[in-house]
Amino acid sequence: MDFVTIDFETANQYPQSACSVGLARFDCDGNLTDRFYSLIKPPRGYDNFWARNIEIHGITPRDVADAPDFEYIWPEIELFVGEDVLVAHNAEFDMGVLRSLLAHYGIEKPDMRYFCSLRISRKIWPNLPSHALTYLSEHFNMDYRAHNALDDAINCGKVFIRCCNGKLYELQDLRKFLIVRGIELKKL
Repeated sequence: MDFVTIDFETANQYPQSACSVGLARFDCDGNLTDRFYSLIKPPRGYDNFWARNIEIHGITPRDVADAPDFEYIWPEIELFVGEDVLVAHNAEFDMGVLRSLLAHYGIEKPDMRYFCSLRISRKIWPNLPSHALTYLSEHFNMDYRAHNALDDAINCGKVFIRCCNGKLYELQDLRKFLIVRGIELKKL
């Protein structure tokens, strides 16, 4: 099963304040086959960057001054994802950002399905002291630049593959594998 991972960084606490997005495509053998990254200019009213967020991801208002609005990169994102399943680490956050941006720009919500690698990792490795992407990346000796949307997306994919015991099943088999562990495929 091919899948696409996604990660957003935001300027502040509002999900509409996305200031970058990273996506990574993995094939059924677990190979990274494509990637997409873009800065995003947050919409007016959501463009106040909090110092704490800048400290976390390093993106400033100057960095996004000439960046495209989400509505201009959405067609590229939608094409990149295609029919593949999305995976996000803490999917509640990233899918919330995506839903909020689509609603803000009046874009019809697509029929996308997703898994949360954070929830899955908690079920697969219940005894680990943390399931944060930074911890899992260090635990599994992965190269990683935390809170860079593209690096987050890539490492999310690597964690997801490890969660699946290194085997990417057909979607139906993967759903069975995860349902036994209390994880279901969700819809955007």
